[in-house]
Amino acid sequence: MSVANSSIVQLIKQMAVEAVKASRPCDYIVGNVIGTDPLKIKVSNSLVIEDDFLVKTRNVTDYVQEVGEGVAKKNVKIYNSLKEGDSVLMFRKAGGQEYIVVDRMVADDT
Repeated sequence: MSVANSSIVQLIKQMAVEAVKASRPCDYIVGNVIGTDPLKIKVSNSLVIEDDFLVKTRNVTDYVQEVGEGVAKKNVKIYNSLKEGDSVLMFRKAGGQEYIVVDRMVADDT
């Protein structure tokens, strides 16, 4: 491979890497709940994400679950909403404007 071809290949590789970085693909983030009404999650000293930018999964919300069978069916409310001090796992959506709150983080005490 000639020097010119090698330089072109390196330039294309560099451009591809920069394009991926610029697109801000999905990434995971760990944050701490600092407020619940409205929900606020602190990611760093300089970044607090407010409720308008958070998409919550069922794992971090209160919801109603049907249990039982036949005539014994009934609805049970599951109280699973986030509380201050909870550590959460989030995914930043491509572009970085919204964050999906996936679940709570659990300390490994083993």
